[in-house]
Amino acid sequence: MSLLLTICALHFVAQLSPGPDVLLIARSSASTSRANTLKIILGISVGILVWVVLTLLGFTVLVEQFPWIQQILMLVGGLFLARMGWAMLNGGLKTLKQHTGIETDGQQVATADAQNYFLSGLLTNLSNPKTLIYFSSVFSLALSSSASSHLKTQLAIIIPIQTFLVFTLLMLILSRPKIKTAYQRSGSYIDVISGGLFLIFAIWLWYDVLAIF
Repeated sequence: MSLLLTICALHFVAQLSPGPDVLLIARSSASTSRANTLKIILGISVGILVWVVLTLLGFTVLVEQFPWIQQILMLVGGLFLARMGWAMLNGGLKTLKQHTGIETDGQQVATADAQNYFLSGLLTNLSNPKTLIYFSSVFSLALSSSASSHLKTQLAIIIPIQTFLVFTLLMLILSRPKIKTAYQRSGSYIDVISGGLFLIFAIWLWYDVLAIF
């Protein structure tokens, strides 16, 4: 039980660390409905479930033996993050140039880059294959030969649920009326910054691919 609680505590800290998932949830919470943001969170949680299951099945060992698998995942993930980043950045810049209503334009941008909110959350999470390395480190004790299959089953169930609950709490905080009002006043600037950060995340992944060679 103590090992399970330790892993959950580490995952809680990692969840709230700045990254594509948190950035996407924060932007969606302030710019769209809670129902849409919940779909994004559900997609992210399913992505976490995929990474957890792959880690527990020993996919990390395969990646270590064949590094090109990780390189391909990082290249594809970088392309997806770059695409999302460019959509946000381009939409924000167009809004600033046209000087149109921030609230209406912000909704148009959100629709353009996230028509399927669940898929947007899922692909954003899966776009970072470093999550696999993170889980292999956090689960190191759970992956030992002495670890019970019961513990692995608990992790496969609890970690995705924890992800959903923590991100839902974050959404409830960031979707408060005052924060939404602030976003409506400066939504285009937030889109530009968000797009720039997504592009940085993409470049970071591509740089790591080159560093592997």
